[in-house]
Amino acid sequence: MSEAVRAATAAAKKIAAALPRFPQEDLPAILAAIEGVLASGRLILGPHTERFEEAFRAYVGCEHAVALSTGTAALQVAFRYHRIAGREVILPTNNFIGVVGAAIAEGGIPVLADMDPASFCMDTEDAIARITPRTAGIVTTHIAGRIDPGIDRLRAVCEDRGLFLVEDAAHAHGAAIGARKAGNLAPAGCFSFYPTKLVTTGTGGMITTGDAALARFARTVRHHGAGPGGLDDVSVFGNDWCLAEINAVLGIFQLKRLDENVAHRNRMVDRYRARLGAEAWLSIPSHPADVRHAYYKFPVLLREGIDAHRFRRMLWTDHAIENGAIYDPPCHLQPVMRERGFAAGAFPKAE
Repeated sequence: MSEAVRAATAAAKKIAAALPRFPQEDLPAILAAIEGVLASGRLILGPHTERFEEAFRAYVGCEHAVALSTGTAALQVAFRYHRIAGREVILPTNNFIGVVGAAIAEGGIPVLADMDPASFCMDTEDAIARITPRTAGIVTTHIAGRIDPGIDRLRAVCEDRGLFLVEDAAHAHGAAIGARKAGNLAPAGCFSFYPTKLVTTGTGGMITTGDAALARFARTVRHHGAGPGGLDDVSVFGNDWCLAEINAVLGIFQLKRLDENVAHRNRMVDRYRARLGAEAWLSIPSHPADVRHAYYKFPVLLREGIDAHRFRRMLWTDHAIENGAIYDPPCHLQPVMRERGFAAGAFPKAE
């Protein structure tokens, strides 16, 4: 067998950890819409962005949705709106480091909280215990597509103490508690449309909110602070955080497929549960019946004593199954955070 054939065979057998899905039947309409964008010359802030925002707003059930260039930009806009510079922001350590980076970029002081081992989301009581007079707000993340079970308590505490609450919904497109969808469970939600997500635009993000002032602010700062008079009417410094029209086209079609994709993921997880549920060497977390898990990832816990790194390598080298961890290391053990004084032992549940 030639090396080229061997490589092609290996690629065909590989089970990807994430693969953007654009069904064949959608491609003619997607390509026609992209051709229309190129012919129009309107590459940002055009009708496709408006359609995507409106469709996403309606899907989530909120009053406003503002498209941005990345999920990180969505977080930074929310942080800038809430004026976190010099103030503390409570965040889960079991999370993507970019969320902490967004807070630091806006001058905030990250205060990390431990993990709830049952849900992998933030430990609600630990987060509340870390509130001080310097706290500006809290960010909670729906890890792997599982709604944070403490979201309603966090919202009540934040409202009572005058703090902001942001849902980091980067994993949670289509997730819900009953009829309430992720992105509409707090005053603001931030989504990512990175290539691995359940809705991808290649790169992109969205803020969902019921706060009209936040929505206006987001629309202004995403285009260098342009006011009603455009870039000749700048009253606040912004950035180049616009979602491109071509990316918005992808988002419109991806959103149409979201519910069927989430349903498919849940069916696959049911098969995993049926085949692996009795195994002693791992456990599969459960969730209440009224919670719709989006399964951005399918997390399992290995029995104590199993070398997780060796297991992950074996899945890849012996079976060509891509896999990951959420998150290893947690934020406080990343080198950039160790330089800021964080150390092992601070958050034992996450570790």
